[in-house]
Amino acid sequence: MFLLGWGLHVIDHLLRGMTASPMFVMAGGMIQGVIVIVAITMALRAQSRAPDLAILTGVGSAVVFTYAHLLPNFWPNFQDSYLTGPRINVTWFSWVTALSEIGTGLLFAYAGLRAKRTAA
Repeated sequence: MFLLGWGLHVIDHLLRGMTASPMFVMAGGMIQGVIVIVAITMALRAQSRAPDLAILTGVGSAVVFTYAHLLPNFWPNFQDSYLTGPRINVTWFSWVTALSEIGTGLLFAYAGLRAKRTAA
C-alpha cells in the first residue's frame, strides 16, 4: 500500500511540474524514494532489519510530508505548502495523494511494528 501512496504522490509532482516545488523538496523526495524502495524490498524479502526500516521509513515519511505539504510555510525553500503560497498547480489530486502517502506511510510503520513484535 505504501508503494501505491508514494507512487501516486510522485505522479502528482510530475503533473504539477518539476519546478512547482523548491529544489530542496525535490531532492529530499528523490532521497526518500530510494529509502522507500529499499524498505519495501527488504520487507518483501523478509530480511531481519526490515521491520526497523519500515517503522523509520513510514513514520519519517509521514512527519516530513506533513511538514512539507500540510503546514503553513515556515521556511519556503524547504516546503511546498498546500496551505500558503505559492501553491503552484495544487489540485484536489495533490491533496489526495499527499494524504494517501501520509496514511500509507503510517500503515507501513504499523506493519513494521507488528512484524517486530511477532519476531520477538
